[in-house]
Amino acid sequence: MCDTFYIKQPGGGAGTEYFAKNSDRDPNEPQYMFFVPAGKISHPKTYVEMPPYEVKYGTWLSKPSWMWGAEMGVNENGVAIGNEATFNKVKAEKVGVLGMDHLRVALELSSTAREALEILIRNTEVYGQGGDGGYEHPLFYHNSYLLTDLTEAYVLDTVGRYWAYKKLMGNYNISNKISIQNDFDDISPELKGKVQNLEKYFTNPIVSYFAGAYHRERRGMEIMQRQHYDLSDVMSVLQDRHTGKVATMRNICVIGGGLVSSQTTASLLYDYKSKMIWYTEGPDPEVQLFKPLQLGFCNEDDAGEGIKRWKYNNLLFRAALKDYEANRDRLAPLRAQYQDQLLRLSASDTGGEKMYKEAHAMNREYVNEGLKLVGTGPFRGGSRFKNYWRKENKALFEKETDPQLKELYGRYLI
Repeated sequence: MCDTFYIKQPGGGAGTEYFAKNSDRDPNEPQYMFFVPAGKISHPKTYVEMPPYEVKYGTWLSKPSWMWGAEMGVNENGVAIGNEATFNKVKAEKVGVLGMDHLRVALELSSTAREALEILIRNTEVYGQGGDGGYEHPLFYHNSYLLTDLTEAYVLDTVGRYWAYKKLMGNYNISNKISIQNDFDDISPELKGKVQNLEKYFTNPIVSYFAGAYHRERRGMEIMQRQHYDLSDVMSVLQDRHTGKVATMRNICVIGGGLVSSQTTASLLYDYKSKMIWYTEGPDPEVQLFKPLQLGFCNEDDAGEGIKRWKYNNLLFRAALKDYEANRDRLAPLRAQYQDQLLRLSASDTGGEKMYKEAHAMNREYVNEGLKLVGTGPFRGGSRFKNYWRKENKALFEKETDPQLKELYGRYLI
């Protein structure tokens, strides 16, 4: 499950201030930052192949390790897109193009949010959507998208090959349900005159309710009422656990456990003023650091490096879970110290590759120091919560082939 946010410039400004998204997926699924350079030939296919093309614009993606597509990303023009799984009365196709594949295509080819919207609509009409979007558990769904650029933003709801969109006039958020009602700017030709309220016509309210979509959408709407945001405010939106509970689908920052089998595995925001991407490349933004990345910097790390970074960040989160509230509080001063260093780094003359490497070096120091603070104590919590994470940690340990990581898993998690 996921939540995506659009924050407009305050005081009636015409432009976009921030894009932000939490990507909620299976707990053992790595998700890493990945750069696609302009001029590369893309071959879009996770399950169903679409025609290859030449990438027009360099694009940074937050990408689940196993699929071709991505959960969220920003291209060199400042076009940002995040998708949401939605659960509707029309069943999702068992084989089809993943929404994440559609998202990546749109980012690699678009100069504006409007152009990205048109690409998503056209490809949805031609190729449809579907396929298993799950990593550890099968999951079939339709997709909604939030698209932004420097001057405007849109929300696009799709069901099968049907679609509707609206241009956004103010702060907005989407969760795991259709958000467009009777306020669409345009709709599929087949639905014109037939559908007055898109949400009521398509949404499966029972599945959406148990996915926590109504609660997270409502909480996001409350937060979006603010008039002024700085960078730390946007980070706090993605860190929000307003229920006070650890494992519940009703928090924007979702943590798995018990009956909750999805969690925030990566977070990303884009600051339009500074042209800086901030990303966690790891689970739970309450525990992870947001690292700065200058839009325009190009880096083609292999997938193995990104996956390894995610796994080390995941290790700290998993170790903290043993006594989450207490460990989060232990980590808070250390996290604040390192996050402040990263903020200073982003404001310095350091840029490009040097900033990228220094940010990851700081992050690795934070993980090492954080593991010392958290220690190797017993797992606390209810029996369902503990049993869930014992099973997940065992699977993590058994599948790991890196000797160093496996030793750390054995020390801190098993």
